[in-house]
Amino acid sequence: MNDFVFISDFDGTITKKDFYWILLDDYIGQKGIDYYKEWKKTKKIGTEFLNKVFTWHTFTDEERRQALNKVDIDEKLPDVIEEVKKQGGDFVILSAGFRYYIDYVLKQDGLDKIPVYTNEGSFKENTFVMEPDKNSPYYSEIYGIDKEKVALEHRKKYKKVYFAGDSEPDYKAAICADVIFAKDELARLLDESGRTYIKYSSFEDILNYLKAEK
Repeated sequence: MNDFVFISDFDGTITKKDFYWILLDDYIGQKGIDYYKEWKKTKKIGTEFLNKVFTWHTFTDEERRQALNKVDIDEKLPDVIEEVKKQGGDFVILSAGFRYYIDYVLKQDGLDKIPVYTNEGSFKENTFVMEPDKNSPYYSEIYGIDKEKVALEHRKKYKKVYFAGDSEPDYKAAICADVIFAKDELARLLDESGRTYIKYSSFEDILNYLKAEK
């Protein structure tokens, strides 16, 4: 059994802003934001909502590249990955987004060798499209990928599991971990359920924790 694994969400955790919020704010506008507010009143942010947002705007090739290049990763992510490896651990990404834009961003930053568990997806007919694999052992009707199932599988392989996330889809995976780093909606949910976690605002906080724990 390997020592430990660090599982991280992508949007809003590794990145400074969720990809769907880039599309809402910069390409769809107020009508999309209003749609989000209404949706959140009664439903979860999953594949149905996301595919509505991803396919809402028809992108030119230039807009497609522009949108992808607006995804900024946390500057300290490479240092966290290096520290995890230095301590004998593995680093994986677990996202309820989709592979097309995640792979693009990671490749741009030279991080494309990191294992990624996520939904499939593509860019076709000038829109971004999520295409969850219904035959996947991790399939979820709501999110496309069931993060809890992925986290539980990693619990069997590692002595210790770290998890970092920021939103509701992360909750069940987070509570499978030995050490949870949380912010925003995930932190609120953990507070409500009385779970112990470490509050972070950036990967610099996580890096400092890992170094201090050595």
